[in-house]
Amino acid sequence: MNNDKMNMLKSYLSINVAPVLIDLEFSIDIPKSIIIPANCEVKELNGHYEGEDFLAPKWYYDLINTNEAKVIVIKDIDSISKEEQLKFKELLEYRQVSTFKIPEDTRIILTAKNINKETINEEIYSLVAHI
Repeated sequence: MNNDKMNMLKSYLSINVAPVLIDLEFSIDIPKSIIIPANCEVKELNGHYEGEDFLAPKWYYDLINTNEAKVIVIKDIDSISKEEQLKFKELLEYRQVSTFKIPEDTRIILTAKNINKETINEEIYSLVAHI
C-alpha cells in the first residue's frame, strides 16, 4: 500500500466515522481482527435460534470478549452478488446485527478485488469510505 493510502486508512480508522472499503491488494493483516467472509450464511452473520433463545453469531462473542482493538473485516465483498451484499447493510449502517449492537470502538473494514459499480452494491458503497 502506498504511503498516501496507508495514511488515509489510518486516519479513517482512528476517527471511526464510517466503515472503510479497501482494495484487496492493499489489505493489511490486522492481528486479532474478526474475519467475516462475504459469502457467509445469514445465520452466521446475524445469529440464530437455539430452542426458544435467539443467540448472537459466534464472531460477536469473540468481538465483545476481547481486550484487543476491535476490528471486523468483511472479506471479498465483491465475490458475492450485489443483492447478497445487502445482508451487511444493518452492520454497516447501524453497527448492529439483529438486536446485538457492536461496541462503539469497533472498526469495520471491507475488502474487494475489484471496486466499481458493477461489483459493489450502490447502497453498500454509500455507507463506506473508499480508500
